[in-house]
Amino acid sequence: MRRAVLVLGLFALVGSAAGAAAPPNVAVRPWQGAPALFVNGKPHFPLFHFSQEVLDDYARGFRQAGFRFYACIEEHSFLDLGWTDDYQFDFSKLDRVLMAFQRRLPDCYVMPKLHLWAPEWWIDRHPEEAVGLLIPPEHGEYVIGSGPKHESFASERWRAEAGEGLRRLVRHVMAAPYADRVLGIMVAGGTFGEWHPWAAESLPDTSEPMRRAFVRYLKRNYRGRVAALRRAWNNPTVTFETVTIPDQAERQTPQVGLFRDPARSRRVTDYYECFHAVTVEVLDHFCRIVKEASGGRLLTCVNYAYQPDMPYAPQEIHHRAPATALRLKSIDSFSSPHSYWHRGLGEHGAIRHFPQSLSARGKLFIDETDERTHLATPQLFRKVNTLDESLQILRRSFANVVTQGAGMWYMDHTSRAWYADPAFFADFARYQQWADAALQRPRGSAAEVALIADPGAERYLAAAADVTAQFYVAQLEQLCRGGAPFDRYLIEDLEEGLVPKRKVYLFWDAYAPTPRQRRAIERLKGDGRTLVWFFAPGFVTPDGLSLAAMERLTGIRFRQQAAPFATIRLQPGRFPDAPETFQGWREGFGPVRELAPRFVPDDPASVVWGTYADTGEPALVVKQMKGWRSVYCPTANLPWAVLNQIYREAGVHLYCETGDNLAVNRSWLSLHAATPGTKRLRLPRPARVVDVIGNQCLGEAITEFTLTLGAGETALVTVGDPAPTR
Repeated sequence: MRRAVLVLGLFALVGSAAGAAAPPNVAVRPWQGAPALFVNGKPHFPLFHFSQEVLDDYARGFRQAGFRFYACIEEHSFLDLGWTDDYQFDFSKLDRVLMAFQRRLPDCYVMPKLHLWAPEWWIDRHPEEAVGLLIPPEHGEYVIGSGPKHESFASERWRAEAGEGLRRLVRHVMAAPYADRVLGIMVAGGTFGEWHPWAAESLPDTSEPMRRAFVRYLKRNYRGRVAALRRAWNNPTVTFETVTIPDQAERQTPQVGLFRDPARSRRVTDYYECFHAVTVEVLDHFCRIVKEASGGRLLTCVNYAYQPDMPYAPQEIHHRAPATALRLKSIDSFSSPHSYWHRGLGEHGAIRHFPQSLSARGKLFIDETDERTHLATPQLFRKVNTLDESLQILRRSFANVVTQGAGMWYMDHTSRAWYADPAFFADFARYQQWADAALQRPRGSAAEVALIADPGAERYLAAAADVTAQFYVAQLEQLCRGGAPFDRYLIEDLEEGLVPKRKVYLFWDAYAPTPRQRRAIERLKGDGRTLVWFFAPGFVTPDGLSLAAMERLTGIRFRQQAAPFATIRLQPGRFPDAPETFQGWREGFGPVRELAPRFVPDDPASVVWGTYADTGEPALVVKQMKGWRSVYCPTANLPWAVLNQIYREAGVHLYCETGDNLAVNRSWLSLHAATPGTKRLRLPRPARVVDVIGNQCLGEAITEFTLTLGAGETALVTVGDPAPTR
């Protein structure tokens, strides 16, 4: 192997009279109840602009608006390692971008997004390190940022060589004249730089590096005991040396309805655990290098732990080991674009992540607000046609972030077009003022509802496309319109005691809780709480699929039927604001249109709120237990009007009952109107309410107020302590 050491950079070639400037001290710490970005000891609201490159016009506009933080790649390409040969790197492109940034914005900070994917020549030179695919791709050529011709995440050669390049790059940055402007490194890889696996539609990864990683995982998991592996896999002849990667039929063939039976398919679930664990290993490997090479001064950020929302793709596509990633000390912040499904006017545009889970673990979430304005071309994902409509969705994005104690960057993929109107920069200046003001107020949650998610449970489902992503996308729409704020946590947070007490807990996909997680759930049963379950809660156990385990978890008796189902019919007259029927699948979601098996509540102590539309048998039921209430719903998209009723009966404060998109924390309240009209808002305690968009006080010490909004209009108010009386 050639290990020629060659590092080129513009400032290294031309020299610098000023020399290296001291890099800033950057950290993520709690502030006013939520994580904040600390730079040289001072807390800041993480409000960024992200362009391909921050060019002159945008630099002037955002600087005048008061923006201090930026992220970027390069105007005409992705920023990468400048990897020219084995262990040879050219950092001149990075130098040019960051020196230009320093010139344009000398008192601001930047976080470049650095892509670590192997170049085409490297894949050609080391084909054994490439990702392996079960389904031959339609096109096999090299495409930057996507496609099949790329490195396996399990490749140790790639990790070593890219890691060395990254180490040299960070040291290069720390010694550069622009070092005092660099806030951190966004560590990027995989499809679109978002750590999605390469060519998920072709079912990765069958490469020899991944097979070796699978063997290492199995040896750890089974403590090197072949007998234990054979028992778990129900295979009397397998050895660690003969382990292979599961094929397409194994991955996509269920045993009971959509479920794999752990007693018969442990080999597949083991593989999926390993497959996703490998991605997290890579994140830790590269982010630790950034920390070590910068002496801990640079922030690390990754695109990972997205809430699943691509139900049209195979389950390989999603990030299914989020809790493991969130525990890593090497990563300071996580980012994701918000949902692409509900970005239109009157829709929620909500965060596509688990912000409260991050906050509980001291991590910062940064929302990628790549909303296409009316000036964006081409029109993919563009949902607006006028300046006013564009302003409404950009305000909605700020509102969604400030109410979650998170950060954000307003992103323009063109570096010049999407915000090419002075009205945008007038609004950006207001966002910065509101962001600064937000740091002076309590930033913690006001929720009485907690959503508990287990993205890893998808490995127990077998289909041609992801199943649980339907639940996330469909139910999030209703939750945002449900009239009360909600927190999002991972089931591991509940297990580890990180979830505060709430009145209602919704379990999206708790199909396979571990014994420790089941005990944590049991501790919730009391104090008048309501637990809401979807589809097959507790159905999967280490010993197999178990209706009895499901009944123990929910407290409800069931009959199991093989017939698939899609639609639930609500009891006539019970929920006048709800549709007559609902289902989780919708157009564009993919091939999984029905769920199976069917679980029919067969419990005379339960109250039926809805039935299976095709049979009339009980489906949506409520059962009062001793000290708590159990609600079972077979599928997602439980309507907001039904959520209103669940919340009301649980004693949850309802801020709004008109089905509009609500976001609230201890100091801010936002409403993005789904329909036009006058909206009545109710507060849990007297407060001073200020409309920050209209710049007017709506009342002192009030508990109720109204907003008259057009469809798709965004309102944002502060909710604070009343002014003192004299």
